[in-house]
Amino acid sequence: MKTSRLSLNQMFTLMILFLIASPTLTMVGRVSGQDVWIVILIASVIGTLLFLIFHRISYLHSYVSLSSIIQDSFGKWLGGLIVLSYAIYFLYMATGLLKSTGDMIQFTLLPGSSIYLVNGLLMITLIYGMILGINAIGRSSELLFYVVILLLIPLIFCVLTTDIVKFNQFLPILEKGFYGIRRDIYTVTLLPFGELICFLAVFPLIPGNNQSSILKTSLISIIIGTLIIVMLDVINVGILGPSLAKGFIYPFYNAMKMVGVGVVFERLDPIAILILMMTCFFKLTVYFYSGVVCLDGLISRFNYRQLSIPVGIIVVILSGFISNNRVQNLYRAIYFNTRYVHPAFQIAIPLLLWGISEMKYRKHRRQIKTETNN
Repeated sequence: MKTSRLSLNQMFTLMILFLIASPTLTMVGRVSGQDVWIVILIASVIGTLLFLIFHRISYLHSYVSLSSIIQDSFGKWLGGLIVLSYAIYFLYMATGLLKSTGDMIQFTLLPGSSIYLVNGLLMITLIYGMILGINAIGRSSELLFYVVILLLIPLIFCVLTTDIVKFNQFLPILEKGFYGIRRDIYTVTLLPFGELICFLAVFPLIPGNNQSSILKTSLISIIIGTLIIVMLDVINVGILGPSLAKGFIYPFYNAMKMVGVGVVFERLDPIAILILMMTCFFKLTVYFYSGVVCLDGLISRFNYRQLSIPVGIIVVILSGFISNNRVQNLYRAIYFNTRYVHPAFQIAIPLLLWGISEMKYRKHRRQIKTETNN
């Protein structure tokens, strides 16, 4: 079967869409209020340092698959358990994001429809892309990334050409000091920057002659993604105010509903929905791919294309049970995951992997045979 590959530009667009998905959907910095921009900027610096560790791990192992890195570092049996844990983690995150995206579509476009119908249609699209190959997903991300940017331009123009954004909403600055925003910085560091751990499953798809540019391309993606996140969250707080931005389930969507009457567009919320759908779909795809590739590393009899259908069905079924309502799902995504789920997979295990990898391959990078992803 033909080998699936991603170009650097495809990875670049995927990473930006991945980063801006959760902030546009749930506004992870909502609890920071008027200090949201400070929290995001500080969290992006810490998150970038965390990403440098992720990249260093992959670099020392010559950009092999995540399952291969873990098993080489921890051994076959313990490593196999950790790979399985990561597969479950990635698919758990995919399930939660599918639930969040489905809820958003159901709330805004298809009220009264079955959540299983909405989630099933999303998953069918995703599985079709997986069967075509991850390179098909990459080409789609290239195209739709520019669509997202072209949608953001009139949106920002309409917002900035009205007086609906009240910059006095951001005063006083640091009313509670840095100590008062420490927990918010921690939350935003893990969500979305710490989630870039799943790109350790994506790096092996970059052709060998382009792998030297992975770090540079990734850092540019993080910078651009951070600027977009800051811009959108500032718009949310500037329009809604700190209290409403914290209280709404979908602050970005609700903020856009308040903009556009009598300006250039009659309504901006349809543009917001399109941006939400496209960014969330690609983040869902990256998580789903990372999960099935980890399973692929354990079950060598099947490749990720073959695993996509049964795993996709399981994810759709579980998405109906992961939370009872939108409020509970928001709490799970922002509070529960950042306290009890993300730290192990984004901090603890990667730090152990980094330490072991430095001891084994600091002087000479791991020598491997060329790996292919069917």
